[in-house]
Amino acid sequence: MAADSVRERANAKLNLTLRVFPVGGDGYHDLESLMVEVAELWDDVTVRRSGRRSVYNRGLEQELPQEHNLAWKALDALEAEVGERLPPVAVEIHKRIPSQAGLGGGSSDAAATLRAIDALLGLELGAQRLERVAASVGSDVPFFVRGGCQLARGRGERLSPASCPELQLAIVTPPIRLSTAAVYRAFDRLPSPEGEAALYRNDLWPAALAEAPRLGEVARALRSRGARNTFLCGSGSTLAGLFADTSTAKAAAAAISPSARLAQAVRVSATAH
Repeated sequence: MAADSVRERANAKLNLTLRVFPVGGDGYHDLESLMVEVAELWDDVTVRRSGRRSVYNRGLEQELPQEHNLAWKALDALEAEVGERLPPVAVEIHKRIPSQAGLGGGSSDAAATLRAIDALLGLELGAQRLERVAASVGSDVPFFVRGGCQLARGRGERLSPASCPELQLAIVTPPIRLSTAAVYRAFDRLPSPEGEAALYRNDLWPAALAEAPRLGEVARALRSRGARNTFLCGSGSTLAGLFADTSTAKAAAAAISPSARLAQAVRVSATAH
């Protein structure tokens, strides 16, 4: 008997490195990033058979408009891949990952939607085809289809298996929302960064700081509570602090939590799937 619904976890991600190259002739930036899933922070995505297509955000308690959500775009891209109209489904997203935070929540929701509908309808597309569909939805979506730890190149769609060390982190999302487009515009106005890619280096940090100077306060707060290093997640506004142990990371997150949209201690240790 066919299932009526499929539920998938949509994990957040961290960019342990993010190198951004000058804008190309196509108007886009190539990048190189070591990306890793964060299994301790996730959205729940449930896809159900339905009489009409819909995408509902349980955190906002509202149906999302078509033009503003990647899950809807993922359904369109899946139909383009199979070459026919698919049975309508209702997608329900229970949000925990903050938006405009650099943690990839929207992209992860889209990837989870692709995995769920593939399973629900028995499409059996396989990883390669799902990643191809994902690449047409957004730059980070192929990573979330594959998961684990990956070195991403190009616009993020060229993935190579990688591994990362075990890290004890506190991730903090302040009450600041950063538009990715605005951060990249600021990046283009600033001098080009120099040097090789390195762990915890994010080329977008000066641009994000220019757009939201209060991010500097968050970085200082993490360091004052014992962070050995801090780094920007994606295009922000989340910052991660690297700590020596779990208890110190938890104490830092608890201290900062009242003034943040999210403050959580996480442990990251992953190899590619």
